[in-house]
Amino acid sequence: MAIESGAISPLSASSTSTLNEKHEEALVDKLAPHSSVSPSTPPNVSLVTSASTIIESLASRHSSSVFIYDTAKQAGVGHLTKVWSSRHDASHVVEMQSRPGSGLIIAGRLGQSSSTHAGKGGILSAYTNPEGLAQMIPTLVSFPVPTAAGRLVVQVPGVSSIRPSLQLTPSLATVSSSLSILPDTFAVILSSTPKESVDLASVSYAASDKHVIHIFDQYASARETRRITYPHLLNGSDTLEKALATAGYSHFDYAGSATALIILVALAGPLGSALGVLARHLPNVGVITVRVLRPWSPEAFNKAVPHSAKVIHVLSDSLHEGSANALFEDVFGASLEREGHAPSIHDHGITPTTLSELIHSPAGLKKFVSRIAGTGAGVLSAHLVPTTLKKLLFVGTPGVPLSTLPDVVAHSFMTHPSIEARLLTDYDAFSQAGGMTVSRLFLTSRDTPEVDELPANIILPFGGEKDQGTTDFVAISDDSLVKTHHVFKASRPHSFVLLFSKWSTEEVLANLPTASLELIREKSLCLYVLNSHATAAELLKPKAREAESRQAMENVLAHLAFLRIYVGTSCTLQSLEKVARGLFGEKVGSVCIPEIVAMLWENILQVKVSPTPTAAEESCPGAQDVESLKPLRSFEINCVELDSTRGAENDGQQFSAMGSIQDAAKHIVFKEAFGLPSTKPSEVDTTDQHPSLRPDLEDRTFLVKCAVNRRLTPTTYDRNVFHLEFDTAGTGLKYEIGEALGVHGWNDEAEVKDFCRWYGLDPDAIVSIPVPASHRPTSRNVPLRHTRTVFQALQQQIDIFGKPPKSFYSSLAEHAKTKPHQMALRFIGAAEGADTLKKLTEVDTVSFAEVLAMFDSARPDFAALCDLVGDIKPRHYSIASAQSAVGDRVDLLVVTVDWVTPSGSPRYGQCTRYLAGLKVGQQVTVSIKPSVMKLPPDNMQPIVMAGLGTGAAPFRAFIQHRAHLAAQKVPIGPLIYYFGSRHRSQEYLYGEELEAYIDGGIITHAGFAFSRDQKKKIYIQHKMLEDGKMLAEMLGELEDASATNRKAKGVFYLCGPTWPVPDVYEALLGALGEYGGYSREAAAEHIENLKEEERYVLEVY
Repeated sequence: MAIESGAISPLSASSTSTLNEKHEEALVDKLAPHSSVSPSTPPNVSLVTSASTIIESLASRHSSSVFIYDTAKQAGVGHLTKVWSSRHDASHVVEMQSRPGSGLIIAGRLGQSSSTHAGKGGILSAYTNPEGLAQMIPTLVSFPVPTAAGRLVVQVPGVSSIRPSLQLTPSLATVSSSLSILPDTFAVILSSTPKESVDLASVSYAASDKHVIHIFDQYASARETRRITYPHLLNGSDTLEKALATAGYSHFDYAGSATALIILVALAGPLGSALGVLARHLPNVGVITVRVLRPWSPEAFNKAVPHSAKVIHVLSDSLHEGSANALFEDVFGASLEREGHAPSIHDHGITPTTLSELIHSPAGLKKFVSRIAGTGAGVLSAHLVPTTLKKLLFVGTPGVPLSTLPDVVAHSFMTHPSIEARLLTDYDAFSQAGGMTVSRLFLTSRDTPEVDELPANIILPFGGEKDQGTTDFVAISDDSLVKTHHVFKASRPHSFVLLFSKWSTEEVLANLPTASLELIREKSLCLYVLNSHATAAELLKPKAREAESRQAMENVLAHLAFLRIYVGTSCTLQSLEKVARGLFGEKVGSVCIPEIVAMLWENILQVKVSPTPTAAEESCPGAQDVESLKPLRSFEINCVELDSTRGAENDGQQFSAMGSIQDAAKHIVFKEAFGLPSTKPSEVDTTDQHPSLRPDLEDRTFLVKCAVNRRLTPTTYDRNVFHLEFDTAGTGLKYEIGEALGVHGWNDEAEVKDFCRWYGLDPDAIVSIPVPASHRPTSRNVPLRHTRTVFQALQQQIDIFGKPPKSFYSSLAEHAKTKPHQMALRFIGAAEGADTLKKLTEVDTVSFAEVLAMFDSARPDFAALCDLVGDIKPRHYSIASAQSAVGDRVDLLVVTVDWVTPSGSPRYGQCTRYLAGLKVGQQVTVSIKPSVMKLPPDNMQPIVMAGLGTGAAPFRAFIQHRAHLAAQKVPIGPLIYYFGSRHRSQEYLYGEELEAYIDGGIITHAGFAFSRDQKKKIYIQHKMLEDGKMLAEMLGELEDASATNRKAKGVFYLCGPTWPVPDVYEALLGALGEYGGYSREAAAEHIENLKEEERYVLEVY
């Protein structure tokens, strides 16, 4: 295989000895499909890009403004236009929201007829999808007549989702019925292949006598990366008819026999393309694809129909079977104008679901044609896909180091003079958190042009039951997918699979689920594994090449590994070196090609799967535990662009699994065998997390004992504010003044038992839960698991009564048994369901458990539920004690959180409820979190504290520490304390302590504001205004202040809710202005300087 030297390498042949950030940027630019395209790209240049990218380039080139609707961006169109516009080398961009009446602003702009518009032929462009176009059409009906000073081109990416299932479809059912009401001043043209898409996009800007709506196949073909020619720029003053003729297109395309008896009529798109290819194999069938839908030309249509035609079947996009459609009416009307015998006309409404089935199944498409055309075995035996075409599949997740591998491999073939290569990348946004990528690469010789017209989904159906098992090569860049998904289902028998993983061959076998092992045996697949990460590290390590990119080296290794396996037994070490030199030159960075190839040759290993199950598999099948028994998921292509990405740190992903008491015993007795660290005191590093204490938690945790739980407010008062003291003796817990205590609370016992009863769970059953890699001790790199009963997991770890995020609804939809529940869950988890999600989250404040009750057909098993819900997060509370004063003790000041929803359901804060119920002697798991509330370094610096409610907590610690210093005869500076609550008789928190500190001179000045003890409400800012002169002296560094105050550099602290912050700020500005001589601007600048010096510190919530 000869490949042009240096044409496709991640690192070109001219690479220098080091790979710095600029080289990496160049690599990204080289691999990006749009990198060589811009609004100024010269015509007739051959490019490796997508048709969609060129369409955006043409729109930016020819338009004075481009209106980008949100529905287009969801379809992956508009982002490049925005980038080009930001660089001031393209059209002005206006971002819009799709809604009924969309287009009014554009109509107004067209009516202005300004010279600015005329500068680019007066063209305005808009991007929207079919649903958005349907909302625009009522406005388009009243658009002004197109002129040189003002006309509109709407580029429509032909892909949308059918709600609430969110299934992607190229169907135009949502807009087809509306197109018939457009006036003759509008043209609607449709394209299917990439070449047609760019040519007709160019036509749309040349047709000066029409507003043009161009609908292209963004469902697949327009997104394909391939070799494509930038279109010839047509004369911008042509009529539509002349522009079409110049570009070589007509209103209708015909494929099939010139004497066909049966004619199928379909819109240009995936279905029309597939039918056109099929018709070439059938003697009595012809296919007419509609290229220009508006204005409809009966004369051109009748000219396209063979004289031999007896029957015409119209395949029109319809939302429902049997609904009336405009295409049928157009064809029927044209037949009435036909001279001589008129064929019979039959309507076939193709719903989005039916369309999906037809374009994802060659067999289904042939059966459909056979049924309506009555052509029998001739259709069923036709070969749509040439046997010489090779199909490659790359499966992975966004953000992993090898996520660009499909592009790298594809580019190597796209530069070859005799190979035609097509790359299409789709996404599965729902089957796994973070999403998945599925890239299909098709290779054939350039002398088979009919393959260009075949939709990708006909060539290689993929996902769910669509997989036909015809892929010649599969590469898996994220090894976690082999444990969760049907990654081997798409492979044809005796084909190759390459897995990139840190696992050894033995570990690969141990991690393969039983279903995957059975498929590998049944299909006799050849499975290889390469640890590209370790191999790249080994190549870069010897000469301390820190500046070089490991990720780039991984892609080089992966590319060569693909070639090594794909070429097969004819590939030798020498031939691979030769090809590598052609791709990358003599070196990649400073590593020589022979060194790279030799290292790759040594490290790419075949995984030998025994032809029959081994004794070990039969005794403990699959991944050596019950995880392998979980059903594998199928891929579903449901997204053309994925916003969320996932990092590369997810290798070795594990899932929760149900077990038995024997499993628990094995984990305890044979710790090392299950990757568990020793718990012997002599073997535990006291600086690490103790392995027996909540290994699932990332934080360094301590087990403390409740010594005091005392309510501070009267029992008759509506707020329960309480004081807690924990005994920390012997735990090693140390904390600084102002830090926060993280409390790892438990769920309510009664609610957990109720949930177990409702969900049908045995509270005493055993569940094995993986410890996330980031939570493991740094000295260990093996997977860890911890085993608990179901009750323990629900009470102590799983956040079943917490607030579910949007992703939970999408994930839960996979488990729904009824279609309405599945659709509703997917809807809530999608962008379209944002309002519903907001109501559930912010108004109804539903929990995971309540969502499960709402959609009770979705019942994931408990192990899966643990993975879906996730863990209880710690809640952090400011520590209300100074360890210097209290010793082995930590105090908290807490207020219970509870509320009632609009429906009358009571709600409780999970952690405050747990803390309020603590009994003396009960143990609690806690951790420490740093805070901004730190004492100043000089004990003589004045401190001004303002605390509201439980915001008094850190200041109690401040006061305790200053009192401790004073008791040690250490000089201390002034201590000013402002405190605010509603009633002195009910919320004077730590009042007796405060009075004692005031009497003892520790607190030098106090300002207490009890807002509701008098008719006029008084807050702490009012008390601060009364003390303006003192505050200005302490914080303003005034020349006429006392020497102590002037030099002391006072510090101001505020802790509590956010609402008083603006008023407190204004009080300080007023004090500095009135008593410090500051202007308002100077006072504001001074406070900003205090922030920089950490002398104006806020901790609000």
